[in-house]
Amino acid sequence: MIARFLGLQNLPGCIYSVFINMFNEIKASLQKLYEDDQRPWLVGFSGGKDSTMLASLIFDAILCLPPARRTKPVSVVCTDTRVEIPAIAEMVEGTLDLMRKCSQLHNLNVDVNLLKPSVEESFWVNIIGRGYPPPNRTFRWCTQRMKIDPVSVFVRQRLGHWGEAILHLGARREESSTRAQTMAGRKARNGLCRHPDLPRVWVSNPIEFLSSKEVWIYLLQKRNPWGGDNRALFRLYSNAGGGECPIQIDSSTPSCGNSRFGCWTCTVVDRDKASEGLLASGDERMEKLIEFREVLLSYRDPTNGKRDARRMNGDTGPGPLLISARRELLAKLLALQEETHLELISPEELLLIQQMWKAARDPDDGRGVARIIGKLRGLMMSADLNELNQLREMEDEVARELGISAETLRRMVAKVEEYTESHRAQGLPDDLLNILKDDLDASEAQTAKAGEKNA
Repeated sequence: MIARFLGLQNLPGCIYSVFINMFNEIKASLQKLYEDDQRPWLVGFSGGKDSTMLASLIFDAILCLPPARRTKPVSVVCTDTRVEIPAIAEMVEGTLDLMRKCSQLHNLNVDVNLLKPSVEESFWVNIIGRGYPPPNRTFRWCTQRMKIDPVSVFVRQRLGHWGEAILHLGARREESSTRAQTMAGRKARNGLCRHPDLPRVWVSNPIEFLSSKEVWIYLLQKRNPWGGDNRALFRLYSNAGGGECPIQIDSSTPSCGNSRFGCWTCTVVDRDKASEGLLASGDERMEKLIEFREVLLSYRDPTNGKRDARRMNGDTGPGPLLISARRELLAKLLALQEETHLELISPEELLLIQQMWKAARDPDDGRGVARIIGKLRGLMMSADLNELNQLREMEDEVARELGISAETLRRMVAKVEEYTESHRAQGLPDDLLNILKDDLDASEAQTAKAGEKNA
């Protein structure tokens, strides 16, 4: 089957030797760079075919050196958006674990890192907590927050110790015309290109000119240096009909879509063919995940009544998800989690979502998340109502002294607590100003309504 897929069933042995020589040349160039250039390495890994070949070549190159010369610091970097397709996430985590063991066993000085967005920037905190509409092609807020930022933070931390670094990526020109133009447009020095956003990072693309067929030939003709072969990866591609969702280090790297492996929640593409392919191949978990993706698409549509008529800055137009819609989505997500036995949302995310609901328009009383969980699991959630009433009376008194509504005060306090928990302050003044603008708009509307009634 594999040979037929690659068109190799009648390929002469001499052609195979050409491929082997080509792969050995790439490995030799990596070894030379490793020994001649003192800068530490970063290796982008996403778990797809291209980054797997890249990592395999690099591990092989280091393994072929005498142990005493395996001294260069090398960091493998992989991102987990917290909403990855389950089968992909499981395979990636297994591969990373094997890489760690291989490095420790052979003293390769390779550390392996699985990076995740901060809880404050997770998919569900942004959608269910802040009320962001699910991403589309013109408002693709997820890529920067969930993929680029975690890598950028990690790289800058490493640069603080290293000074400069070389970043190896599995990008290939054949993958898309956009990527080919981007790669061709970057000036190279000694085969390395300066990173557009990280001036102390130089980018290497060792498999830039290989075709997909050549990548598969490499992956299927040898075992991985960390153990195991790539037949399971090949089957995953065959089942999903997908391509690799590249690790992203800047906005010029094409993001996921076009049947690539990525997030099961992706609402940027019209159809998630990778998820559909995995379902058709027998991964029954994908059925409910695909159905939930359709729910996200319906909530994004302003005509369905799930979004505010005002934007977050107060302007007229499709705005954030209404608090009622966020409650509905959370209830559906928790029910999905119970049904699939997958961890789809963490306790930390739930706590932060509750905090954000307290600062939303039409704010929550601080127990909305607990009530949804209690209703789902059939639990009675206790609360000290006397203490809650006393707190509300104090808030009412302070609000009267400030000349604002108690609801506005509670939203402002909740917003300050939200920023305090995330240990950041940038953006807080603007958010507080928008809350005050909401209060002013509501007050003006109430005055106008009273004037109309008196008239």
